[in-house]
Amino acid sequence: MESIKLFEFTEKTNVTVLDWLVVAGFIFITILISLFYTRRSRKSVTDYFASGQGVPWWILGTSMVATTFAADTPLAIAGLVVTQGIWGNWFYWSQVPQFLIGVYFFSRLWRRAGILTDNELVNVRYSGKAANWLRGFRAIYFAVPYNAITMGFVILAMTRILELTFNVSKLWGTIISVLITMGYTAISGLWGVLATSFFQFFLAMGMTIYLAVIAVGAAGGFPSMLAKLSQIYGQAKASSMLSIIPQPDAPNMSFTIFLLYILFSWWTTGPTDGGAYFAQRMISAKNEKHAFLGYYWFNIWHVVLRPWPWIIVGIAAAVLFPGIASKNPLTGKLEANPELGYIAVMLKYLKPGLLGLMFSAFLAAFMSTISAQINWGASYLVNDLYRPFIKKNASEKHYVRVSVIAVVFSAILGGIISFFMKKIFTGWLLLWAINAGIGVVYIARWYWWRVNAWSEISAIASLMIIFSIIFFAKSTVTLKTVLIVIMLINIGCLIAFGLTKKEWRKNNLKASIFSITVAVIAITLILLVTLPEKNFPWTLIYTLPMSLSIWLTVTILTKPTDENVLTEFYRRVHPGGIGWKRISAKIPQEEVGSPVFTKNNIIGCILGIASTYTALVGFGKLIFGNKLLGSALLIITAILIYFIIKFMGKEKWEYKKTL
Repeated sequence: MESIKLFEFTEKTNVTVLDWLVVAGFIFITILISLFYTRRSRKSVTDYFASGQGVPWWILGTSMVATTFAADTPLAIAGLVVTQGIWGNWFYWSQVPQFLIGVYFFSRLWRRAGILTDNELVNVRYSGKAANWLRGFRAIYFAVPYNAITMGFVILAMTRILELTFNVSKLWGTIISVLITMGYTAISGLWGVLATSFFQFFLAMGMTIYLAVIAVGAAGGFPSMLAKLSQIYGQAKASSMLSIIPQPDAPNMSFTIFLLYILFSWWTTGPTDGGAYFAQRMISAKNEKHAFLGYYWFNIWHVVLRPWPWIIVGIAAAVLFPGIASKNPLTGKLEANPELGYIAVMLKYLKPGLLGLMFSAFLAAFMSTISAQINWGASYLVNDLYRPFIKKNASEKHYVRVSVIAVVFSAILGGIISFFMKKIFTGWLLLWAINAGIGVVYIARWYWWRVNAWSEISAIASLMIIFSIIFFAKSTVTLKTVLIVIMLINIGCLIAFGLTKKEWRKNNLKASIFSITVAVIAITLILLVTLPEKNFPWTLIYTLPMSLSIWLTVTILTKPTDENVLTEFYRRVHPGGIGWKRISAKIPQEEVGSPVFTKNNIIGCILGIASTYTALVGFGKLIFGNKLLGSALLIITAILIYFIIKFMGKEKWEYKKTL
């Protein structure tokens, strides 16, 4: 990239009256849909935040895709094509096993739990003061800093689009975009969010496909575009940019990053059990089958169908606008910013009317994400903080009014945070870095009875501390020394308990040995590996084994959840598996229901993962001209889908109303 001259994209946009009318029409339709659902959402907090648990799979699944189809995503992926290559999309493609495991082993559990927010699970699964502390802490942590960071980089993308399209300053762009979304989210609750997201997604998807066609044409067609890519960036760089999987000898440790994604990221990072706003959708489903199908529908669109139009525009932008840059607001210097290439293609090559429709598509993507984040964050503040800890016995109307205030607060906070961000992908990395390792405890809490509230508290706290040490340590020696000391203290606590408490040793010997083994692995990695960067996924090398060992240690050193709570939880969700044998053995079989941890679901999940990846790569190969391999992969996909449907037909779906 050093040999490519940087330039600031300053082309004047010809926004016509027709474009303005199209945008106004889109906003009018969105508000109209929201107003239609206002009365339905105002009946109770359950209606406001969970749509009365009556949402069909096709709406909730599409809403999930729309939520992850933010204004930032096409821009970030266009940037990834230049900075890393197509393979950089494994940043989220690696989540396929997580999503399919979520479909088969968690979607129905969320629906069975009979809760309003995923955070409410804390008081269903755990007991004692620790459970209350965890619920309150999670409500603040995820609704305020975590949610604000997420909204921050989404708002950043929208303000850049507004700035380049309409010459609107970042301040006014933030105010306008947040006010519109905040307004319809506040008045219509989750029903309005779901309905508008459904409409917004198909508008956004249709326009991104159209833009991909226009971009390829502007670049001279596919063969010409690929040839120009080599001329501009060199054969080696161009080959890396077009690689779906990086070669082992690829530059910048690309293959190592790819391995970290596919081997560790999907089961360790973020809501691995389908939590957060995904869980909110599954909780709102009509029944378990709709929760299952909705999450499956999301996976197909999110991974297989949606990314390729963005990638194609990213490649075209790399050819049409090499060296596109933006000024650093702090230094005033030009810095390469290939994320802007997507916007440049849109502004340069779309005709009047279509430009307004494309902007409406971006606005739709932005609104679908921000509305979901605002609603989810507000649900935490009201249902998991205000209602249980501040004002317990108020009327439903009171809680709905407070919910509207929480929506406004969440939106304003996200807008403020956006002013501190410069690049979208940097925000993605930050969000994943502070969650790198926490996913293990989220999986374990559903399938191992011994996990307690202190497990989650220690997992979250340890990650925050470890990441802070990594980020702020001034030298490698200091960093490694501090982290090794933490692990030695962890090991020392287990040994001390094991030597002094015979009964404890008898019950926890195996778990203690495992925790010590993980701690030794952590120490070994700290000694042998120096992180190339203090970013995700490199931070996983330290945070994963350290946090896993710490929360396991805390779990076996603290009291288990009250057995009555565990029994009631198992009766309610009945996940199955060997991790619950101690509890399930005490419950009559007729009181348990059908478990989800079964042989059929394990096979179905494996087939689902395989079919998703064969379809993903198959479409990619077809797009870039390898018709033989692409067709073969899609035929394999069709065969796998046949067996998936066959296994689903054997499933015993529960249609009864959950607790």
